[in-house]
Amino acid sequence: MKKHPMLLTLALRQIQAVMVTAAAGFAVLLTLTFAAASAHAQNRSNPVAQEFSNQDLPENLPDPHLARYFPQEWKTYGSRMGRNAVFPLNAAAPASLRRGVAWSFAGAGAIPLDGPPLDGDFKTTAYTIGMPVGVSVVRGILYVGDDNGYTYALNAMTGKLIWAHYGWNMNMSNPLVDGRRVIVSTGNAYFNYEKTMQYVKGKRTVRGPGLNSIYALDRTTGREIWVFHTPGEIMPTPVDIDGFLYVGTGDGHVYKVDAATGKQAWKTDIESFVSMSSPVAGDGYIFVGGTYPNYFYAVDQKTGRIAWKTTIPGLVATGISDCTPAYADGIVVQEATIESGDPSNPVANVLLALDASTGRLLWQQRMANGPVPPAMKTATPVIDAGVVYEGSPVSGNYHAFDLKTGKKLWTAHLGSQIRAGAAVFDGVAYIPYHSGDIAAIRISDGKLLAKKHIGGSIGPSSPVIVGGTLYVSNVYGWVNAIPVRQIATIPAH
Repeated sequence: MKKHPMLLTLALRQIQAVMVTAAAGFAVLLTLTFAAASAHAQNRSNPVAQEFSNQDLPENLPDPHLARYFPQEWKTYGSRMGRNAVFPLNAAAPASLRRGVAWSFAGAGAIPLDGPPLDGDFKTTAYTIGMPVGVSVVRGILYVGDDNGYTYALNAMTGKLIWAHYGWNMNMSNPLVDGRRVIVSTGNAYFNYEKTMQYVKGKRTVRGPGLNSIYALDRTTGREIWVFHTPGEIMPTPVDIDGFLYVGTGDGHVYKVDAATGKQAWKTDIESFVSMSSPVAGDGYIFVGGTYPNYFYAVDQKTGRIAWKTTIPGLVATGISDCTPAYADGIVVQEATIESGDPSNPVANVLLALDASTGRLLWQQRMANGPVPPAMKTATPVIDAGVVYEGSPVSGNYHAFDLKTGKKLWTAHLGSQIRAGAAVFDGVAYIPYHSGDIAAIRISDGKLLAKKHIGGSIGPSSPVIVGGTLYVSNVYGWVNAIPVRQIATIPAH
């Protein structure tokens, strides 16, 4: 591990930025500062590693006896194909886990949660220091990606840093955990000048300048096991099926990669670049949304053959490629954004339910018209117990639909852009959203029970509940652990 004085300067700026809001964040960054200075003194021989530092603080590893009470693996976005990342505990679990823990962690460059965004712009903030996508929690360790290039591993009980890995590009993935390996992917939403000109001329283009990678890291140390590069961004989270990783990229391909070795098994040219559509698996297929051309694809897991693709009229830019689909009971659910025909409210979100085997449209639900969202244009659907829960970044409404029929069960108006999925637990859906709040909605009738203000802004960061704790990341560069009982009054489990 090699360090550089630049990191020391950065860490000091971080401390100044967050000291007014969080003593916990101050302590974490102070640890980073001293660790950086010490390691730099020991490792002057590698100029690259001195410039961009990794951290390894094994003294902060969790109590190994607690590991069995946490999820043991994390092989897809949100841990499950239905995307509901909720893990109840039985009465034998320690009381601290059942009651829930509280802490905050500030990543490199984090800004105060009660302050304005960088340069007054939430998109700039998210793309610079944000933790936009969500956390993974496995065996007592929380993993989270940061758009400043880092992946962090934190003690899920205390929030203390265990390790940090620098990945040379934005990390918008939800880290996967497969045995000893943590899988993270990197890339960015930009086009260089050449690719922009190709797009303007109507030619095929590639999104994601810079180094675009899938990393396999050691689960407890953060050390690199292997790395796989592609020409285009890998902002989506791969899905891990039977020891292989599948992901769509900014160069218009879906890749299959061996999770143990990082070797490519096949790649399929779908033409469309994939924005933030983390694939879901079901019925032997990988499902993913793509842009330019705008299609939703089913790709055979074994052969890479495109089994079917579908689209709908009036799609807006990345409006089908931003959504991470969900799958249950032979149905794949995907949100899209379309032109509304109303100049004052020019777009609307549409929820599609498709037969996973054939691509046949089973039902669709169009949501309210509204303004064009400044960044990600869709929300993550969540399927639980035969119900689809879905938000709208266009209207600020949250909905529940019957999975089989598409019947609308209820609508709750939250009034701010919703890009995250929900955590559905004990009859309550917990939804983080743009205003920096977490809403608690009763799933029987859609009644808003409570709202807890965290601060900052929350993007497509779906929450995770383990026992009595809700974990959520923030585009201001923070991770928060919050006892569920502090959000809505429900019995502890």
